[in-house]
Amino acid sequence: MKGFFYFSLLFVFFTGCNKKESLEEKKWKEIVKKGDYYFVNGNIDIALEFWIKSLEFKKDSLTYEKIVSSFIAKNQLDEAKKYAISGLTYFPNNDNLLFNLGLIEFYCGEYESSLKVLDKLMERNKYYPEAHYLKGLIYEKKGDFERARKEFIEEININPGSKKTWKKIKEIEK
Repeated sequence: MKGFFYFSLLFVFFTGCNKKESLEEKKWKEIVKKGDYYFVNGNIDIALEFWIKSLEFKKDSLTYEKIVSSFIAKNQLDEAKKYAISGLTYFPNNDNLLFNLGLIEFYCGEYESSLKVLDKLMERNKYYPEAHYLKGLIYEKKGDFERARKEFIEEININPGSKKTWKKIKEIEK
């Protein structure tokens, strides 16, 4: 009988812990949804506040992606880079965060660093959309038009409908 009592006590304890976790999960979801609402309604700054606050409750790769993309859209590249690196600390295999880090490095004119990030991404996912295009832009900025052309062609092989990539190929071939 004593064993049953202890078992019952443990059961209540563990199910109680699960309720606490589910309350935190619920709170996290509520905060993220508010951020999503504000984002959809054009209030990026308020959305960012909610998404950043949500990270206090739960680290989530999609939330990091939203934060990084929003900071990129606002051209706040230092903040975007900070959250991309932070997100990659928790989610090192997140291709979207890695691509965005490469994009941030490109926008900052750190081409070699951007190429390294993109190469790391493409080691894991050689078909990641826009990766070859971005590498082509980097080589074009560096004046290496042959390598740029090769990267644009690789992008077309992955995404044959990319009008901007076709345009770049035509520009380089002139």
